[in-house]
Amino acid sequence: SSSWSHAFLTDKHDKLWPDQESDRARFEELKDADWDAWRNLSTPQIEAAGQQEMLNWMCLAGAMEELDRKPEIIDYIETYVFNSEKVLALFKP
Repeated sequence: SSSWSHAFLTDKHDKLWPDQESDRARFEELKDADWDAWRNLSTPQIEAAGQQEMLNWMCLAGAMEELDRKPEIIDYIETYVFNSEKVLALFKP
């Protein structure tokens, strides 16, 4: 589990709220194990969305792809309380 976009890193929203649109797209890609979509993201896209923490998820995704594991239990929570979205994924053996 982790946070994804962080409001304090999202200049396009004046650092007031997370990039929910981008987070929703990344979440759908995660649910579908669409790692090509993640591979095609550029560093400027990640930074513009305030999703620097996604870089950790990308390492996890690469390892899980090599092991042929897909997310089985997953949740996504949009929240303004913590000023970042929350994501939970489980990759069972």
